[in-house]
Amino acid sequence: MADRCGGESEGQDGACALSISHARAAALSVIVGVVACGKSTSTPAVAPTPVPIASGAICGEERWNLKTLSDLDAIRVDFVGVTPTTIAALNSLTPHCSGLPDVRTFAEEFRVFEAIGLVQLTRNEDDRDVHIALADPADPSRTIVVEVADPSCAGAVQSPFVSMLSQAKIQFGSLGPIVGKRVRVRGVGFYDFAHGQTGRSQSCIELHPVLSMMLEP
Repeated sequence: MADRCGGESEGQDGACALSISHARAAALSVIVGVVACGKSTSTPAVAPTPVPIASGAICGEERWNLKTLSDLDAIRVDFVGVTPTTIAALNSLTPHCSGLPDVRTFAEEFRVFEAIGLVQLTRNEDDRDVHIALADPADPSRTIVVEVADPSCAGAVQSPFVSMLSQAKIQFGSLGPIVGKRVRVRGVGFYDFAHGQTGRSQSCIELHPVLSMMLEP
């Protein structure tokens, strides 16, 4: 106010003094309103809305965390040292078809295998996996099940490898109809209970989940 009123005439000094008085009164009114009764009237901070954690659809049960790479030991799977093999050789492994634990146990379940097979059947399962039965091109009596997991299912959603599962699903979908064709498939070793599944290997090993699949000439 000194800058505005300092050089004014005496007649205007009174007006300036009145203006200052009004300004002080207004400021005092605001202060009183804010701290009346020792309480603040400011708007309380609004807590941020929590972001829901993705849970995914409930799809399957038996050894499901292994099938979706969401078990604690999935990080111990050797995704780099891929083992080339044949479907016949996978059939010759020591069978594990019953009494299977809920944790990753057998050496083959920590390895990634790659094999070539002739597609006998593809089927969408109730647990939203794609069930694929493959036969060894050199010995069609030797078969194996490989399964493409659904990355939107519970377990897969939480897996640190969900991007791999998503890519495998996209890659499989891009192949079109594949029954009767030869494919090169790569997947994690997994032993499943024997329950009459089409294409089951004699050892009950599967490649589950599939990590990649491509047509083979």
